[in-house]
Amino acid sequence: MSRIVIMEVAMKEELPNLYDIYFGGKVLIHYEEEIPFLVVGTTSKMGKEAAIEFLRGCEQFKAYHQYLFGIEVKSFVMDDKQFKKVSNWFDYFHPNGIYR
Repeated sequence: MSRIVIMEVAMKEELPNLYDIYFGGKVLIHYEEEIPFLVVGTTSKMGKEAAIEFLRGCEQFKAYHQYLFGIEVKSFVMDDKQFKKVSNWFDYFHPNGIYR
């Protein structure tokens, strides 16, 4: 089972507000296990709590990921239009040296 699925299930039980931010269908997310990193595509449907979480660099998500798996996760936030244009996340980030 992938870490993101484990995280989704655990968040739904333990942190329902954080679950709603990431898995409530109001934002786009991409999670890469190999490196690990999270990309969030913001939308106009997201709430105030989501905006605060994303302005803080996905602070709560990172802390919970570290708690569950003992692994640091990097994050990147962009708007949904830019998010939908990316077909290969590794190619998108690698040339800029963001995730190596």
